[in-house]
Amino acid sequence: MTVVTPDAASTQEIGTPRASGAQFGVSLVEPTVAERLAIYRDDLLHWNQRFNLTAITEPDAVDRRLIGDALRLLPAVDEIVQRLGDQGASARLIDVGTGAGLPGLVIKIARPCLDVTLVDATAKKISFLQHMIETLKLDGVQAIHGRAEELGHDRRFRGQFGIATARAVASLPALMELCLPLVKLGGWAVFPKGAEIDDELAEAERANRTLGGRIDSARTLEYVQDAPVTRVVIVAKIHETPNRFPRRSGLPAKEPLGRIRP
Repeated sequence: MTVVTPDAASTQEIGTPRASGAQFGVSLVEPTVAERLAIYRDDLLHWNQRFNLTAITEPDAVDRRLIGDALRLLPAVDEIVQRLGDQGASARLIDVGTGAGLPGLVIKIARPCLDVTLVDATAKKISFLQHMIETLKLDGVQAIHGRAEELGHDRRFRGQFGIATARAVASLPALMELCLPLVKLGGWAVFPKGAEIDDELAEAERANRTLGGRIDSARTLEYVQDAPVTRVVIVAKIHETPNRFPRRSGLPAKEPLGRIRP
């Protein structure tokens, strides 16, 4: 793929990100992680001047609300890798609707041993991700231009991942329809959501009866100053997802499973 690069310009010196891990209660294993996160943050802001990758444009807000929120998922990801047992050493994670690489690329930077696939339907975002993969010299990560509705029926992707995640791209039932077909039996899906999701959880429980999932937990993350309240919904894949799912593009979000019709 040809990587489209923004016009050359001097990048603002921003320094080490605040979201280096400690204030979010997570351990960053390698000393180069904070440096790579700073490069990622700087390049994201630089590319954003031309390609509208995020509505958040202040360095401190990127650290806190984007990178920091992704880092807060690490305990859940680490726990799932442990649950996968012997498979954990080569656990594969797919991030659906990753956008600028959130949370998938940040998780990859923080946990280099994970094999990560980043999926987005917007070509300019994939170009940015390819740029970051090359700039940070990351191995075991690929950026795919495509839609989960299509990848879910592709044998190269269906049922191939131990972990799937998606950030705020749709309701819980829609997220499960997009992600569970990609997760292998015994794998897990991790969905960061806002605080008020009780109705979505009820719909998701009903959708699970069709999709082969089971909500394992919907925990509220420990409060961090200036960070939004986040609940992480963890879904176990306990049965195979029927071949008819996911439905064609747009339907999972437009007509989510589990919703009671009036």
